[in-house]
Amino acid sequence: MKLAYSSLACPGWTIEEAAEAAARYGYQAIEWRLADGETLEPDASLVVRRRLRQASSAYGIEIACLDSSCRVTQGTPEERAAVIEAGQRMLDMAAELGAPFLRVFGGALPTGTTRADMLAPTAQVLHTLGAYGAERDVTVLLETHDAWTKSEDVLNLTRAVALPTVKVLWDAHHTYRAGETPAQSLALLGDEIAYVHLKDSRLLNGKPGAWTYCLLNEGDMPLRTICTLLKQGGYDGYLSLEWEKKWHPEIEEPEVALPQALPYLRDLWRQV
Repeated sequence: MKLAYSSLACPGWTIEEAAEAAARYGYQAIEWRLADGETLEPDASLVVRRRLRQASSAYGIEIACLDSSCRVTQGTPEERAAVIEAGQRMLDMAAELGAPFLRVFGGALPTGTTRADMLAPTAQVLHTLGAYGAERDVTVLLETHDAWTKSEDVLNLTRAVALPTVKVLWDAHHTYRAGETPAQSLALLGDEIAYVHLKDSRLLNGKPGAWTYCLLNEGDMPLRTICTLLKQGGYDGYLSLEWEKKWHPEIEEPEVALPQALPYLRDLWRQV
């Protein structure tokens, strides 16, 4: 197991500051979502790409994953072609950086459609991207998110794709807050999981669906159970802290969250 963090945690830092902090705090890898505070998109400049690669290398930090904003569920052939083109450009960037993974979202179901309607066309988009990634030694990760949060739905989609270069990014927070226990998620997804996002939150006034993010081990996420089940199942990939400071500016600063999370996760993994 290796510990990483997503640069979503540090919207106020430069690329170089994010890489330096990863090394200083003891992370083995970084997941690039932001560069100089902005999301990485297919048109990222050659200068930005070079800085991502050089900063990671300079501080001895692996690039665990490149995160895209691609949403693979689209309602029309033209929209699907557009997301494939964007995804392929992001896969080229991942290969250039030496990242083994590219994260994509399933996205929302188009208005007037059902999950059954969208299963085959969405699987075709993922298959196209997975085949493109295979030629570049990059695996496409479908995150448990949006309309594709429930493990059964995600499993049905990855089975329809049936490519070894399309796997699952298990965001354990999303599935848990959608009503699944970690045991239920892992029983379904199992070996499909190639990457894990971790974070913590607490319910507000005990109301399902109303929660706020907090530092690890200060909320009610079953982090010990998650790590126990992952380890028992033989998982040895990245555990990545996704501290969503970019989207939730009210939460703790990265200078607090990043050094707090690493020893907690490292010790927890050893204990389980």
